[in-house]
Amino acid sequence: MKLLIEVGAFDGKDSLKYHSNGYKVFTFEPKKDLFEDLSNRTKELENYTVINKAVCKTNGKTIFNICRNGGASSILEFKSKDELIKNWGENRKDLHFANISYEVETIRLDTFLEEYKLENTMIDFLHIDAQGVDLEVLESLGDYIQNVIEGVVETVKDKEKSIYVNQNENTYDNVKKFLEKNNFKITKVKSNDKTGCEFNVFFKQI
Repeated sequence: MKLLIEVGAFDGKDSLKYHSNGYKVFTFEPKKDLFEDLSNRTKELENYTVINKAVCKTNGKTIFNICRNGGASSILEFKSKDELIKNWGENRKDLHFANISYEVETIRLDTFLEEYKLENTMIDFLHIDAQGVDLEVLESLGDYIQNVIEGVVETVKDKEKSIYVNQNENTYDNVKKFLEKNNFKITKVKSNDKTGCEFNVFFKQI
């Protein structure tokens, strides 16, 4: 059975498509209401596991910051409304900080693989949408990065265009360097917003 690991489940739309095509799924969602909703909707499904943790480079706990519609919620701090409007426009107020934060558990992907006895299993697809810490998620695989066959990661054009104050490392150039260093080739780059601030970078093991 093929394996999908998804970091950033949101409403489960993406991972459920993979599951319907025969994939075993592990998906992470730190936002409480999204986790509870997806868990309830999928509790009868075999080979579909939702984990209520944020993935990053450390195991432990951190503060999770909530945006107005939930999709851009992150362990990073949001930029000011004025900065976000400047780069993203007036119609993307859904990206603004909702003045709600709470503590969540965090985990590295190498720790997760070891805890679930998956360290010798190939990851057929790695789907990362971790809201500003996507490169950290890749790095958290450690030596298990070579277990990844292909995947997609979200990154920002440059840190000036980011939604978050301290998104300094997760830029397209840095993600590209990391992937090439670890023997992956970029197969497609697709803008995921009308302003061209963020990209989905698809990659595959060479």
